[in-house]
Amino acid sequence: MGARRVGMLTVAMGLIAASAPAAADGLDFLDFAGSFGAAGGFHRYVPAVSNPLFNETPYITTELRALYLHNDIPDSFVTQGGSINAGALEARLALTDRLGFIAPKDGYVQLHFNKALADTNGFENVAVGLKYAVISNPAADEILTIGGLYEPPSGSLQTSGITLQGHGGGFFNPFISGAKAWGRFGIEGDVGLNIAADSNHDSSMVHYAGHLDYELVDGLYGLFEMNGFSVYQTGLRTNGNFEGVDLVNFGSLNAGTVITAAFGLRYRLNDHILLGAAYERPVTAREDIIASRVYIDLVLHY
Repeated sequence: MGARRVGMLTVAMGLIAASAPAAADGLDFLDFAGSFGAAGGFHRYVPAVSNPLFNETPYITTELRALYLHNDIPDSFVTQGGSINAGALEARLALTDRLGFIAPKDGYVQLHFNKALADTNGFENVAVGLKYAVISNPAADEILTIGGLYEPPSGSLQTSGITLQGHGGGFFNPFISGAKAWGRFGIEGDVGLNIAADSNHDSSMVHYAGHLDYELVDGLYGLFEMNGFSVYQTGLRTNGNFEGVDLVNFGSLNAGTVITAAFGLRYRLNDHILLGAAYERPVTAREDIIASRVYIDLVLHY
């Protein structure tokens, strides 16, 4: 991880931390959601930082999550490198202590390519859905949740005649996620399908994720996360040996599996504010669009 990226991460975290206490003072209007506790009656809530679209927390929360992602594109990619910058605001609403509304995908993306494709920017598709905790046991710190999302083709991202978001029939995403904690140690896992409604236009894949956290000191958690993306049905739109993993969909004729590992930190500023940062790299020979990633987020939750 280069010095420039470390500096960017440190400055951004400092700015977020400086502004967070002021934000906390104005959160009383959300007290209506506090009847379900910190997260559906649970008092230990350490959501994953990496893979924010597909690694859905099993906890039922009312929250806003602002996030920034910087993605370096590998030199081996058809564009011989480049970068992606994305900003988004995720939203979740606890309808009951077991049922939640979720909107984990939206945002604006800037794509820079060194060669082959034109630089572009635009909006991601918006995804919305529901999740339900089929097992919820705060006393034992364990929860198991099922859910589903629909992602209509609502975005506006394309480059050099290739549509990346906003066309086709959209996606259906059924998933299951769970978590368990023991004292200072916690684990979470998620597995699901991202199913293209128009299989001729877009690729479909299995996604899976694991998350480990350990409370190093009060309120500060060390994180280790792994994420996997395996295309099981390729699209018929782009003659390439790559896919867009979680950010975009090329509908490529040839695609495979990318697995990544991420290390990071979560800091609980108070009962309702979490800060997060993580660095991620592929651990498979196949990288597709990910050479490395930096994530920064701010979670305001009840």
